[in-house]
Amino acid sequence: MIPGLPDAPTLRWWLWLAAGQWRAAPGRAAVSVLAVAIGVALALAIHLVNASALEEFRQAIATVNGDAHAQVRARAGTFDEAAWSRLADPPIDGIAAASPVIETDLAIVVPARSATGAARPDGLDARPRTLRLVALDAFSAAAVTPSLLPRPDREAAGADSALFDPDAIFLSQAALEAFGLAPGDPLPVRVGLATLTLRVAGTVPGAAPGQRLAVMDIGTAQWRLGWTGRLSRIDLRLAEGADVATVARSVGARLPADATWTTPDVAEQRMSNVSRAYRVNLNVLALVALFTGAFLVFATMALSVVRQQGELALLGVLGAPRGARLGAVLAQGAVLGAIGAVLGTALGVALATALLAAVGGDLGGGYFSGSRPRLALPAGAIALFAGLGLAVGVLGALAPAWAASRAAPARALRSGSAEDTLAGLARGRVALLLGAAGAVLLAAPPIGGLPIGAYAAIAAWLVAGVACVPLITRALGGGLARAADRLLWHRPAAWLATTRIAQSPGTVAAGLAGVVASFALASAMAIMVTSFRVSVSDWLDAVLPADVYGRVPASTEAPLDATLQQAIATAPGVSRAEFLRTVELSLDPQRPAVAVLVRDLDPAHPQHRLPLTGEARTPPAGAIAVWISEPMLDLYRFAPGSRIELPIGRPQPGAAPRFFVAGVWRDYARQHGALAMAADDWRRLGGEPGTSDAALWLEPGTRPDAAIAAIVGREPALAAMEWRSSSELRALSLRIFDRSFAVTYALEAIAILVGLFGVAAACAGEALVRAGEFGMLRHLGVSRSRVAAQLAIEAALSVSVAVAWGGLVGAAIGLVLIERVNPQSFHWTMQVHWPLGLLAASGAALIVAAIASALLAARGALGAGPLAAVRQDW
Repeated sequence: MIPGLPDAPTLRWWLWLAAGQWRAAPGRAAVSVLAVAIGVALALAIHLVNASALEEFRQAIATVNGDAHAQVRARAGTFDEAAWSRLADPPIDGIAAASPVIETDLAIVVPARSATGAARPDGLDARPRTLRLVALDAFSAAAVTPSLLPRPDREAAGADSALFDPDAIFLSQAALEAFGLAPGDPLPVRVGLATLTLRVAGTVPGAAPGQRLAVMDIGTAQWRLGWTGRLSRIDLRLAEGADVATVARSVGARLPADATWTTPDVAEQRMSNVSRAYRVNLNVLALVALFTGAFLVFATMALSVVRQQGELALLGVLGAPRGARLGAVLAQGAVLGAIGAVLGTALGVALATALLAAVGGDLGGGYFSGSRPRLALPAGAIALFAGLGLAVGVLGALAPAWAASRAAPARALRSGSAEDTLAGLARGRVALLLGAAGAVLLAAPPIGGLPIGAYAAIAAWLVAGVACVPLITRALGGGLARAADRLLWHRPAAWLATTRIAQSPGTVAAGLAGVVASFALASAMAIMVTSFRVSVSDWLDAVLPADVYGRVPASTEAPLDATLQQAIATAPGVSRAEFLRTVELSLDPQRPAVAVLVRDLDPAHPQHRLPLTGEARTPPAGAIAVWISEPMLDLYRFAPGSRIELPIGRPQPGAAPRFFVAGVWRDYARQHGALAMAADDWRRLGGEPGTSDAALWLEPGTRPDAAIAAIVGREPALAAMEWRSSSELRALSLRIFDRSFAVTYALEAIAILVGLFGVAAACAGEALVRAGEFGMLRHLGVSRSRVAAQLAIEAALSVSVAVAWGGLVGAAIGLVLIERVNPQSFHWTMQVHWPLGLLAASGAALIVAAIASALLAARGALGAGPLAAVRQDW
């Protein structure tokens, strides 16, 4: 025998006791197992999908980076290729090889044959619109990124020199499949406003599985794609034994101001961090069902303890130690958790497989859009989630087991002793301490950019809320007892129901734990998502004031020059036009680039174009005003009224920072930060005058489609722009929002569904435990209908209280999600909006389900005759 573990006979009688309870109440045990299985399946499936997508993403990054030990990257999109010459002449000690690279997205005009179909039911085009392009010098890349070297197709290219053909492009197998292409096929792409037809001359055999990638010769790309004289990065392979810090200093001394030193592992980590907050939050939300399952196990085991009260007490009288009785109940919870964990693990793997096949690695967040990764099955993660299922079963049984083991055996043998046992579950001090701990945890700063303290506060408040249920039912019972004698004595069913609740608050509370937990968590998610959606809708109204918007598809250029801008602004039906361009700017190699929005802004009234969250500040003389989005406050510690330096233009050495933070604006489109600045200031600093976006205000009575047709008729090249009315953009944005939160909506529904299971199980358990009581009432002449009505009234009253209390707890948790979790995870704020209709409908559904379950349970409990129901008391 292993020390510390029960011997074989003890295990046998534990399992014998459990089997007897499950035979008597199979539905209640099945609901607990199902709740644990659903929680494990959801959490595991979402983790596996995210892990699979992230692993494919890492492989793709590794392929693109090749054997590079370091990189020189542009701060703002591109840098002058003269930097390549500076690094090569004279050679820098420690650099064994260097490879110039252009890395960008190609805008595909129309995929000829898309494997994914033309469009989706939600109106969002399902076909790939862009293709990642890496342009390189084959001779230099052979020493740094050999996996990116293309393989010409003999039949399509005719010669190995096809790499240098002026229209040659090479696609990975995944890209060929995504666009329905084969070597030799044409591939039309957009370059600014022009269409360029390239030819698929071969493949990229070294691309990672599932990676959509294209490769071109760097000279061809600079010539044909408008990158003349520009690079996006230089890959470096260091000599063996070279000191990285020394090489970095030598390289940094030769770099222009618009380029910076970094390493591939930093770049990989930076890109992984882009989706980390979304993935972690999704995993936490997926654990909601598992957390709810723990309270359903608690309810199941509490009611099981009531039914086993006599058996456990008899064992105690016969000499069974307290630990054996404690273990008997814990073993039942462990078995429930183990069965649920096994089922949940299998369901989770199947669900992850289905999700990857249906939607790929993108669960709505847009971070892994279009990827179709292979399912990764890390044994450690599977074991972890299976262990969580087992832990849920044990933890759910812990409190009932402790209460049962503390009961005096002689007292527990008496009739009515179950209420004394369950009364021990009421822990007001525990609830108070957990509530206070949650309040303290809310003040904790994020750890690693994640709201760990806020998550812990939510867990503490939820457990505290459930711990308060016995106290609430006890107070409710006292009030009902006083009301019953004065008001309900002439209504037997109502009098019996209220008297029962008043005399058995512990039993009632035990059945409500799962209901409170599920409704609280579902309410919290509904409040958060509704608040976010309404805030996004209001924000769209603020940022889309024009009637029509046009955008140049993915391009490194801003092709709307002064002539094209004039053609748009003076087109028939257009009363006013404004133009915008967006530039990516790297402020920290450890973080994703921020967006710089260059647009027409009035420094005296920036709120006319930006949804400011506070007062606008007037910049001091000589300073250049910029307005930052909310994430910049947390990520870069910029503050309104401060002066900062940005890698724009040519800063004067030793001079004060040139830019002044004149205000903060709300931006739900860019999680990692954005800055807005006036177009005049941008041009004064040497920025290019072209733009890529247009906003049009139309004359009264002019239809958007008529105005767009007039613009295209004047300048046919402008047909290449993506034109949409403000109403179309708004509807599209909200559809994207709903797609992003589709998993959250599903989790809300599942939480309510688990709550419904809990209601049904609690009612069935109550009816089973009280079969003797119902038999006695039948002996006294109470009709079946009145007994059923009594049980239905009890269920309606108790579940109504659970819904009300769960709604209050959910409101508190929802506020934590809005005020702490979202700002600490995504660095933006939102206004609180209460989905009262949705919450009322969900609560009503739980109450109706309780009444229906009670009536069905009463029918089963009253099926036997009165004598059979009370025979155990003879």
